[in-house]
Amino acid sequence: MSTPDGPAPRFPAGSTVPAAPPPSWQPATVPPPPHPLAGAAPSWQPAAAPPVQQPAAKPRRPRITGIDVARAVAILGMLVAHLGTGHASDAGWGAQWMWIFDGRSSALFATLAGVSITLMSRSAATPTDWRGVRTKIAVRAAILLPLGGVLQAIGYPVVVILSTYAVLFLMALPVLRLPSRWLLVLAGVAMTLGPVVVLGLREATTGTAAPSVLFGFGLGELVWGYYPALVWIGYLLVGMVLGRGALAARSFALALVGGGTGLAIAAYGAGSLLTAALAPGQDRADLGWPLALVSVEPHGNSPFEVIGNVGVALAVTGLCLLATSWRAGSLLLSPLAATGAMSLTIYTVQLLVIGALGEHAVWFPESNGPLLALAIGSIVFATIWRHFLGKGPLERALSGASDAAAHAVVRSAARPAR
Repeated sequence: MSTPDGPAPRFPAGSTVPAAPPPSWQPATVPPPPHPLAGAAPSWQPAAAPPVQQPAAKPRRPRITGIDVARAVAILGMLVAHLGTGHASDAGWGAQWMWIFDGRSSALFATLAGVSITLMSRSAATPTDWRGVRTKIAVRAAILLPLGGVLQAIGYPVVVILSTYAVLFLMALPVLRLPSRWLLVLAGVAMTLGPVVVLGLREATTGTAAPSVLFGFGLGELVWGYYPALVWIGYLLVGMVLGRGALAARSFALALVGGGTGLAIAAYGAGSLLTAALAPGQDRADLGWPLALVSVEPHGNSPFEVIGNVGVALAVTGLCLLATSWRAGSLLLSPLAATGAMSLTIYTVQLLVIGALGEHAVWFPESNGPLLALAIGSIVFATIWRHFLGKGPLERALSGASDAAAHAVVRSAARPAR
């Protein structure tokens, strides 16, 4: 077949013949516009908002049993210091061994508070997360400060550490994100220069380097209290660094035991030698300024006593971590772990019982019966409560209030500005 213009083109068999283009006089067919109810939304209709991405729930990390056991050792150690019979200066070694717990137990308690702060903030990644952590710590301080003041005002024959705890928490807020090396530098300053400032101010204002209640509650905790915060912040900072370590590794626990033991021996030994050389024959519990700076007596707050206490805290924590690194040890020590997990409740209950027993039980104990009864009762109570009810009552209230405040702050920060 031919056309006026020439022969028709040939296509291979099975191929498709292309459609002829429309004549030049016929306009090209334009597809109709999409229906308004189909496809893209018309210009007058707002585009649908993208789906809100809900943040993935952060997995709960298991509690570190060894830290709870160490906290129980601190709580029970303070109980020994309060009710034990080894408080007479003429008592033999059979009673004097209880002095081992005096001062060192509360120092361990403060060091573990720093560990708790680090564990509380270990999941923080964004500035908003850190704002929530700071809020949580500040709210806990705001609760512990009046609680400690009320317990102390009742007139218990022991010094309550909770108010100092609150002050230490507030002092830690600006340094939460500092690298570990700077935290250790600040801790070193607090433990070496802090005693010079604290003991010097005490001597200048009260005529003695011993603690005093003349400057009252609150700011008095910085210098004149039994636990002067300008010195005791060193324990908290060391604990914050400790909490960043490999707490689940046995090698880390062994390093804590060895390093802490060596540090304690060196500090206590140096302080004892200097005391014997500079104050021969004097009562070591009543050294004046400036000899108080070399004392290693409990609550002396000298550089040697504080650094020695840090060594003890590290060694005890390492032992507890090591003992609970095996399943058998963790199961065996689970009653102590339950006690340490609700340390605020146990500590407060112990104070209530001591208050009921009266000053005679603290200053002139006739036997260790009340001590044993209260210690065993604390462990049994904590074990049963934790088994059936979980978190301790005061711990539940404290974490509930602080968590609610932190969540409110985080939600407020995430809300878009209008």
